Amino acid sequence: MNKESSYDTWFRLDNSGKIFPEVSNHRETNVFRVAVSLTEVIDKDLLQLAVDAILARYPMFKVKLKKGLFWSYFDYNSKPFHVEELKHYVCGEINPKKNNGYLFRVMYRNQDIVIEMFHSLADGAGVIMLLKAITYEYLVLTGKDIKPDNLVPTKNQRPSMEEYEDANSKFYDRKNRKHVPEQRAYRIKGTPLAEDLTGLISGNMSTQAMINLARENGLTLTEYFAALMMYTIYVTQIQYRGHIKSNQAPVKIFVPVNLRKHFPSNTLRNFSNFVKSNLVMTKDDITFEELKILVKEQFEKGMTKSELIRKMSENVAFEKNVFLRFTPYILKKYALKIGYNMLGMKLNTMSLTNIGKVDFPESMEPYVVDVTAAVYAGKYNTLNCSVISFRDRLKVTFTRSIVETTIEREFFRHFTNLGFDIEVESNYVEEY
Repeated sequence: MNKESSYDTWFRLDNSGKIFPEVSNHRETNVFRVAVSLTEVIDKDLLQLAVDAILARYPMFKVKLKKGLFWSYFDYNSKPFHVEELKHYVCGEINPKKNNGYLFRVMYRNQDIVIEMFHSLADGAGVIMLLKAITYEYLVLTGKDIKPDNLVPTKNQRPSMEEYEDANSKFYDRKNRKHVPEQRAYRIKGTPLAEDLTGLISGNMSTQAMINLARENGLTLTEYFAALMMYTIYVTQIQYRGHIKSNQAPVKIFVPVNLRKHFPSNTLRNFSNFVKSNLVMTKDDITFEELKILVKEQFEKGMTKSELIRKMSENVAFEKNVFLRFTPYILKKYALKIGYNMLGMKLNTMSLTNIGKVDFPESMEPYVVDVTAAVYAGKYNTLNCSVISFRDRLKVTFTRSIVETTIEREFFRHFTNLGFDIEVESNYVEEY
């Protein structure tokens, strides 16, 4: 696909992205955030020029959502895109009517550049590439002498067909698509915040120290954090209260997996699947050691190539169902919404998204202070967590739709009790 033809064409939503337009609302926003902090205060006008230049390079983001006869689709958006000042709201609903049709926002405040994106458009890997490209172009416009070093696509490069591909359909296996029924998950309880507010608490720590700790326990960093998350939920919400019916549902930590690390694809669209923990925690004496063993076993099984393909193919098979394919959009919309509300939103206790290490060109690094990621929290998944790192700075960010911060405090206390230095930040949303 060349640069010129991509401007006046349309393309389908990828398999993973099709559900989100039908099930999202002002509370379940399906929006995620990535941000970069620079050494200098952001110039709004230069940031606007940088975004305009990069949207010419990435026309797949310069789109609006349209409703077709059978499915929604993306069409080229000819309206201007406007950067805006960052408000205190975190991962709020993106209303296309108020955003010139666009499905993402670029915001600034002090030294920060922030992107919030609707999940139909891309996943974490895709939006990180967009953030790096905008940051690179912005620094160039400010006069910095930097080079892309094959780590950042520049505005002069042409988009490729592979960036647009629906990789889920590409690796679909019709012989390995078995549906595995799931039980509804335990739901973290708390006092709801006002609907337009999301609490945010981040902990900064040494990346290498955390990796070493996980390795000492025979785990990956993600496995260690997932096991600790389960244990923290258990001791703060469930222990000695297993007789309560709502506490008898399994605790499931949902961990997205970047499938680009397992299958050959450079798509910028959604290409992720998941692994998850699964345990009914009604006993009074569950230990952290037990949970570390459990999580390792469940994650290793969930990360096999066969299981990743099965889950991917199960989703694609649903889309390829003849009856569903030819059901008019107006009817399909309500069927998807009802099904998702009944099951999809209630199958996970919380998500733990580990984006991993963000690499910038060496010449850019002196101008970058920090990177951050955050995932929306809603009515059912009242607490979510994201992990991202830059250099030796690992940032663990909790977002919540409830007032209570007991789980976050207990999670970070675990590391301080082990002697690690943790720098905690908060948006103090409970004071608004």
